[in-house]
Amino acid sequence: MLWLCLSFPNLPIDIFSIGEETKEPVVIIESTNTIIASNNTSQHFGIKNGMTLSAAYVLSNFIQIKHRNKNQEIKKLEEVAISLFKYSSQISIRLPSSVLVEIGASIKLFRSTQHLTNQIAKTITDLGLHAHTALSPTPLGAIWLSLYRTDTTAFTINDLSQYIDPLPTSIIESGNTSGMQLHDVGIKTIGQLARIPRSAVTQRWGTYALDQLDRAFGKKPDPQRPFSLPEHFNSEISLNLPASSVEEILFGIHRIIQSMTAYLQVKQRGVTQFELSLINEKKLQHDFKFKLSVPSRNPKNLTHLVQERLNRESIPSRIESVHLRSVQEIAITPSSHSLLPHEEQNELSRGHLIDQLQARLGEKSVYGITVCADHRPEKSWGETIPGNHQQHIKLNHRPSWLLRIPKALTSASDIPHLRGPLTIIDGPERIETGWWDDQDIKRDYFIALTQDHSQVWIYKDTTSNHWFLHGIFA
Repeated sequence: MLWLCLSFPNLPIDIFSIGEETKEPVVIIESTNTIIASNNTSQHFGIKNGMTLSAAYVLSNFIQIKHRNKNQEIKKLEEVAISLFKYSSQISIRLPSSVLVEIGASIKLFRSTQHLTNQIAKTITDLGLHAHTALSPTPLGAIWLSLYRTDTTAFTINDLSQYIDPLPTSIIESGNTSGMQLHDVGIKTIGQLARIPRSAVTQRWGTYALDQLDRAFGKKPDPQRPFSLPEHFNSEISLNLPASSVEEILFGIHRIIQSMTAYLQVKQRGVTQFELSLINEKKLQHDFKFKLSVPSRNPKNLTHLVQERLNRESIPSRIESVHLRSVQEIAITPSSHSLLPHEEQNELSRGHLIDQLQARLGEKSVYGITVCADHRPEKSWGETIPGNHQQHIKLNHRPSWLLRIPKALTSASDIPHLRGPLTIIDGPERIETGWWDDQDIKRDYFIALTQDHSQVWIYKDTTSNHWFLHGIFA
C-alpha cells in the first residue's frame, strides 16, 4: 500500500478566502483571542500566528476578525475527501487538518505515481486550497512527513528511516500524564528516540510513544477509519467579504456547486432538486429552491441556472456564507461505451432549455401541454410539468391552435364571414356535452377556407344560431 497524505496547515484562513485576496488584513482567532491563521495582507503588516489580538492591533487598526469554526473545517476536509474518490476508494480524514488517500492500487490506472499526484494536486487547487503532501507506505508516516517534510516520497518500509529519523519528537502525540516531555531530557528527534532501549521508554513514558513509532515504521498495523459518502450533499462555504450582489457571491456559488457535482460524479447521480441558502451577517437565512426537468451534474449549467434565478430575485445585503443542499438525486447511467468513459453527455439540451427558462421567467410561466378526457375543445387540454412524455393522440382534423375565447363572426344568408365569406369544405361535427358542470355546449363544427385559402375551424351555436371562429390550422 502507498498512502498519500494531504495536510492543510492554512485551513482556517482558506475557509474564508473565497474570491480574490482582500487588501485588508484578515485573522482567525481562537476563544482566547490568540491568532491561529492570517492572510497574506496580515503577514505583510507583521502579524503572525500565535500573536494576541491586542498585539496585532498595534500593527494595524483595520483588522477583520473571524472566529475559528471547527465544524466548517471538518466540512472542508469532507469536501476534499469527496473530490478524491475519483482517484481511490480508500480515503480517511485525520483531524485536525489532514486527509489520507491510498493510491497504490490506482497507479497503473493513471500510468504513473507522478501523473496521479499531479492530478490530485490540480483537484485540490481547484477547491481553492493548498496542501502539503507526502507519500509513505504507512499512514502515520505519511502524516508526519507531510507536516514536516512536504513533497517527500518513501516507497518502501526501508526508505522510511532516512526521512522520519530527523523529525522532531514533538510530532508524537503526548499520551503520558507525568508532564515530562521527550525533549525535556534531550531526546529531540525520532531517530534518537528509536535508538533508546524500549524498556526505558516504556518505564518513563509508557507504551504510547512506542506504539506511534511502530505504526509509523510499519511494525504494527495501523488501520484507518474509512470516510463514507453522505446520502445527500450538504455543505456551506464562507465568503471572504460580506456581499450584496449576485456578482459578488457568484464565485462562492460556483465553488460550492463544483463540490456538489464532484460528489454527484462519484455517486453516479444527477441532481433534480436542490436548495440554495444565502446567510447574512445576522445569521438570517434566505432560501431558494430549484427543480430541474432532467438530472444534472454539470457545474457550468447549474451555476448559470442559479445565476438566472438570482438575477430576478431581491438579494439580501451583507451575505457572509452560501449553503447548498441536494434534495433529490437520480442515478445516471454513463452513456459512453468506451473502457474509460469521459464526462457523460446524457443530459438533454431540451431539458436544460426548460430549466433556464424557468429560472429566468419563473416556474409558473413555463409549462407543458397535455391532452384531457373532455370533448369540449377548450377543456381538452391542460397544463403539465414541462418535459413530461405524454401519449400522442390523433386530433381528428382539429387545429392545434385554438383561440382562448372564440371570436364571433358575422354572417349573411347563414354564410359566416371572416375578411370575406368563408367556404365550408368539411363538416358538420356535432359536439353536445358538458351538462354535468353547467358549462354545456351544443355546437356544429366545420372546416372552412378563407379568401386567401387559409384553413380555419368554425362552429355554429345551435342554440343561438351564431357563428364563431375557434381555431386556425397551420
